[in-house]
Amino acid sequence: MLLASEGLTTPLLQAASDGALRAQVQSLRVVPAAELDPGIRRHLQLSGQERCLVRHTRLVTPGGTAVSDNTVVARLGIDPRVDRIARDLRQPLGFALAEAGVELQRRVHWVGRRRWFGGGPCACKTYTLHAAAGPLVHIEELFSPQIVPADLRIPHSLQGRLA
Repeated sequence: MLLASEGLTTPLLQAASDGALRAQVQSLRVVPAAELDPGIRRHLQLSGQERCLVRHTRLVTPGGTAVSDNTVVARLGIDPRVDRIARDLRQPLGFALAEAGVELQRRVHWVGRRRWFGGGPCACKTYTLHAAAGPLVHIEELFSPQIVPADLRIPHSLQGRLA
C-alpha cells in the first residue's frame, strides 16, 4: 500500500512505526536546475534556467530512528506557499502542505529498490506533486528496511516504471 499509494505516505509510516514522526532536515540548498539529474528536470519540466530548492530530510521516530530518507526538489517562484513550506524545517512536507491548504496531485514515476543510507537495500518510490500550473515538487522516498522490507513484492504495474 505504501509503495502503490498516491496519497500521503507519512501517515502510513506513522502507523507502521507505531508513533508520530518528525522531520530531521539534513540539508537545504538552492541550485540551478541545470545541475539536477536529467530525470528530475524531465519530471519537473525544467528548461535548466530555473532555480530549485533541494531538501534532504529524514523522518524519524521520537527516539531518533530513521524510517524514511527523502530528497525533495521544489521549483521556486511558482507558488509562494510551496516555496515557504519547502524551507520549513519543523515538519514533514506533506503535512505542511495539507495544513496550508495546498492541494497537489501526486504522480508516481518509479517504484523499486535503492541503497538505504546504512548500506543495505531498501524500498523506494519517486513521484511528483502537480498543481494546475504543472509539476512543482519531485520527491524520492527511501524507506527503512526495518519498517518496509526491501524484499517486499513491488506491484507489477509500478515495478521500475518510469514516466
